[in-house]
Amino acid sequence: MKLIVIAKGNVVSARIGKLLKEKHKEIPPSQYFEIKDNVLDLDKYEKDFQKLKPELIIVPSTHKSEAGVPMLNAHSTGNWASADLGGKPNTLSIAPALYVRQGILEFQRLKSEKKALQKYEVGMEVTHHSPSIPFPVVFVEVGSSEKEWSDFAACEAAADVIYDLVTGDLEKVTVAIGFGGGHYAPQFNKRLSEGKTAFGHICPKYHADDLTEDTILQAFNKTIPKPAFAALEWKGLKSDQRKKITEILEKNKISWEKI
Repeated sequence: MKLIVIAKGNVVSARIGKLLKEKHKEIPPSQYFEIKDNVLDLDKYEKDFQKLKPELIIVPSTHKSEAGVPMLNAHSTGNWASADLGGKPNTLSIAPALYVRQGILEFQRLKSEKKALQKYEVGMEVTHHSPSIPFPVVFVEVGSSEKEWSDFAACEAAADVIYDLVTGDLEKVTVAIGFGGGHYAPQFNKRLSEGKTAFGHICPKYHADDLTEDTILQAFNKTIPKPAFAALEWKGLKSDQRKKITEILEKNKISWEKI
């Protein structure tokens, strides 16, 4: 079962949940899991998820950034180091790479068709924030300020993306994990958009110093389907970071390549 988590403490999550129920009545009530908390509080519901055994957890959410750039995005979750935004430190959720890719491609398709979405950037973010639970989790977000959170067209697009993730067919492509670059993963997004590659967990440069053998192996073992290789944004890492990551990958017989 694909479970849609509606967090009533999050304005976009609540709004998208309402739109989904109004527009996509084919989704049965059993596929919704509603909480009073915010989207960063999902770890406390781990026992509930254990009972439900979802094959995928989809979370509509706000996206925030200081720059305030209008954005539609999707990403996997977990913490490379401390748990400043909930979850468990040094612990990743399972990254459903094909679903993250599908969400981005669907956002891109909707943007190409709808004038109201032209101002929005579309892209995949790196792995960040809670939850850090043993389930496949994808966040589908609208941002980056209150103006966009109240934009019907953006919230409707996110609802349509979620509907597609719940009901559509996934294209099976090569899966990779990523290391390096900035928070918005431009090189990984470029490869996703131009080719047949889906990305599971991505660790940005600003967390590369925090990486350990355990978290690197988590990134590989907690990405589904199994990654074929690790992609390193070569110019988006310091030389010592590249050395540490490649040595751990080679020690564990994980293929890697530069992008």
